[in-house]
Amino acid sequence: MSPQPEYLFKLIVIGDSAIGKSCLMHRMCHNEFVDDHEVTVGVEFGSLMIKMENILFKLQIWDTAGQESFQSITKIFYRGAHAVLLTYDITQMDTFNHLKTWLREI
Repeated sequence: MSPQPEYLFKLIVIGDSAIGKSCLMHRMCHNEFVDDHEVTVGVEFGSLMIKMENILFKLQIWDTAGQESFQSITKIFYRGAHAVLLTYDITQMDTFNHLKTWLREI
C-alpha cells in the first residue's frame, strides 16, 4: 500500500488549442517528452507525488481542451483549483495575445 499524501493541490493548465498543454502535463507526470498528442476532448487528468522535507504532496494536473466549443465544460474544473498555469506557444504571437482572454475567464 502506498503512503497517503498529506496535502493535495489542484493545478489547471489552460490556453489555446494545439499549443502543447497535453505534452506539458505528460512531461510533468511521466518525466517524458512527447512531441505529438491527440487533441484533448474536454479535460484530461494526471497526478504527481512530490516529497519535500518528509512531507508527501499530491499534485493533480488538469489539462483542459483549448477549443472554444469546450470552454463552457472546462469552466467547471476551475472550481477548487489552487493554481492555474496559463500557457501559450512562443512561435505563435496570437496565442500569447489570447492570454488576456484566458485570464478574464479565470
